[in-house]
Amino acid sequence: MARIKSNIRRREADLSPEKGDALVYGEITIYPDKYEIYRKNELVELTRREFEIVKFLAANQTQVFSREALLEKIWGYEYFGDVRSVDVTIRRLRAKIEENSETPRYILTKRAVGYYFSGGN
Repeated sequence: MARIKSNIRRREADLSPEKGDALVYGEITIYPDKYEIYRKNELVELTRREFEIVKFLAANQTQVFSREALLEKIWGYEYFGDVRSVDVTIRRLRAKIEENSETPRYILTKRAVGYYFSGGN
């Protein structure tokens, strides 16, 4: 009986090979290698920079990053724009991945500090 159950589990795993590559947070599924994010199993169209922000924040879950730190990590050292670019990008990103961007579950703000990823908790 144990062998049969083991074979069934193995077969189910073979039918969904992408699950191993996915990072799942509530309704959000991130496929880092494919540069794809799904919300409720629907593909969300993101820019490269929006995707990089989600991937970076999710990889460093619950750690708060300032605008300057995000500019350095995502935009790169050579970026000389306004730090408010981060706010604009986060606002667009929330509109795409959050159920209600006014009360976000995934990308949260720590007032006067920065942004962090909560995992939908």
